[in-house]
Amino acid sequence: MNTRKTTPQAFLKTLSILHLALLAGPLLAAIFFYLNTEVNINGASNEIFIYVFPVIGLAGIFASKFLYQQFLKPLKQHELLQTKLAGLQTASLIQYAVVEGPALLNIVWFGQTGNLLYLTIGAVLLIYLFILRPTKTKVETDLELKGAHKRQFDKLDESLP
Repeated sequence: MNTRKTTPQAFLKTLSILHLALLAGPLLAAIFFYLNTEVNINGASNEIFIYVFPVIGLAGIFASKFLYQQFLKPLKQHELLQTKLAGLQTASLIQYAVVEGPALLNIVWFGQTGNLLYLTIGAVLLIYLFILRPTKTKVETDLELKGAHKRQFDKLDESLP
């Protein structure tokens, strides 16, 4: 049994590292494929993936936002801040993964075809994923921390009860 208590600062650091790790995979793939792929500006217009992959990218953005909100709803009523933070971490990881998947898919497909459209979609998804990075303010806002929970979370170096 783990008796070590979590601090808000440790929570933010852990979530930031997880976020960065999920961001790094597609980013490194994009750089690798861009440097090693012959770029094709005029992609085949009859290729069905020109329509499918942008839709998958948009679906990833909307699905990530929807799932994140669905995971957060029940957390707001919990009495323990530590439970709220654990749930937020799960919701955030799911949100990041749902955006990372379509980004990686588009980037890999760029590597296969050389069509810049797929790299552009992947880059937009990576920018969106970067914007989702965890911050103290975002955690407070998303969990609607007030009163005692906000004061606990503001004490970054103190263990949570």
